[in-house]
Amino acid sequence: MIDLSRTRAELLAEIDAPKLPGDRLSGLTDLRAASVNAHVRVCGRGRDELFPLLKIALSERFAAVPRLQIIRDLLLPLRNVLGNAYKHGNGCDPTKVISVEIVLTAKGALIAVTDEGGGFDIALTFRRFQGQESYFANHGVGFRNLHRAISMVSYENGGRTVLLCFRPSVQNHDRVLNSHALRKVLGAEWIQKRLSEVPEFGKDGTRIESCRVYPARGCAGDDCGNRYVLRLAGRNGRPAETRILTGRLHPTEAAAASDFEAATKLHDARISIKLHIPRPVALLAGEPRLVLYDFDPWMNLCEFFTHHGRIKTLRRIATRVGLALAKLHCSQVGLRGAELDFVGEELQTMVVRSENYLQTLPCGPDLVNRFHVAAQRIESQAASDRQRILSPIHGALGWDCIHYGVDGRFYLYRFETCRWSDPGLDLGGFAADLLCFTLASYNEEAYRICLDAFLGEYNSQAAHPMDKDDLLPYIALALVERLRRAEASAKADAGQLLAALNAVLTVRPSVADQTSTAATNST
Repeated sequence: MIDLSRTRAELLAEIDAPKLPGDRLSGLTDLRAASVNAHVRVCGRGRDELFPLLKIALSERFAAVPRLQIIRDLLLPLRNVLGNAYKHGNGCDPTKVISVEIVLTAKGALIAVTDEGGGFDIALTFRRFQGQESYFANHGVGFRNLHRAISMVSYENGGRTVLLCFRPSVQNHDRVLNSHALRKVLGAEWIQKRLSEVPEFGKDGTRIESCRVYPARGCAGDDCGNRYVLRLAGRNGRPAETRILTGRLHPTEAAAASDFEAATKLHDARISIKLHIPRPVALLAGEPRLVLYDFDPWMNLCEFFTHHGRIKTLRRIATRVGLALAKLHCSQVGLRGAELDFVGEELQTMVVRSENYLQTLPCGPDLVNRFHVAAQRIESQAASDRQRILSPIHGALGWDCIHYGVDGRFYLYRFETCRWSDPGLDLGGFAADLLCFTLASYNEEAYRICLDAFLGEYNSQAAHPMDKDDLLPYIALALVERLRRAEASAKADAGQLLAALNAVLTVRPSVADQTSTAATNST
């Protein structure tokens, strides 16, 4: 929250740093920034230059802090502060510098962001914000995010410096950091050597000066994979640059090969500008299970909506995904093929597995019977519409496969299950997570609004539109699949998933659909 009465000295004392630690570290990639008391200062020209590395380094430092807390109370406020420093403080002038000074202790962090602008009347602006008066030039998101965070925020230097004091609820996080060691084959030295053999990192005099590995671990990890921060020597007189790659370590070589192949084909096809495909960089010799991507995701779609959860935003992104899926399903990308009979067998296997699983739950026979009736509709639709059943699909679509990158773009991720199959599986996966989120955060009306927007945009471009009634059994199938995965690790989610499944199976098909089904049965 914003409290203009707080001073730098007071905030330093709150994190047990009445005096700054000794010598400043050379940069955030210094290994000591992950665990010991540290004092770091970095400079850059804007948010896009500074935030990616700050996000990675702070997530590693506070690996034991719950992810939603670190997003809400540290990363979102910091990103807003950096954006305001560039846009309002420096007036989008690329010649001006933003300075970020960070003090790290076992109790938390104090981050001071200073721009080179003329400052502003912070007291007057804050009073207008509190009085709900007009106080901003754009959308005023920065102030709202700063004030709703638990972290303490203050200003100094005539408004040119923002102080952000983060005190996590979890302490002694250094034990988490020190308990994880990378295998040598995935360490910085090995990665640097292997990447130097990749053509794009060795042509035209390019040279990798250093590599820092940020493992995906702890509560604050985003479950996207390790980050590899590369420092590339300047070529042709250009200054050095920093590149960040994301790496997925698959359980098998076959899964990695499928992921890399499908992602390469989808990226090259440039199917949609609404939902980007990250560029695969390499499969490295020596560890064929590792796939490297040239992108840096920040939040998955569920996390994004948790912090930007207005219905208007939810509806807008739903239409974006609907259009992107229509483009994917209409494309002729050469993914793994499947015969019609095989797809039918695949769906039947999923249905039987889901029914058997539901019978193990204390939900009673009624839910199982209703699911059985819904599943029969999938098989009936597949038999009557054999053209629609074969399209290029993602194959395991959920909100954890759609990510918001540090560049402000949305990305589709995780491609090892991409194949030609029934597009209803993709649509049902997205709609299942939409239902769970809206029921938990809003209401059924919000779900209907967003689902209509999603399907409306999809059907406007799809070769074979999907009726809302026809989608219901696919949503039920996706929910049961999520229940199976969540049972062992997230019992709190299981109740939410069961409630969503019950809601889906309670919805009755439209009159037109019932008439059509009756006619089919009589035939």
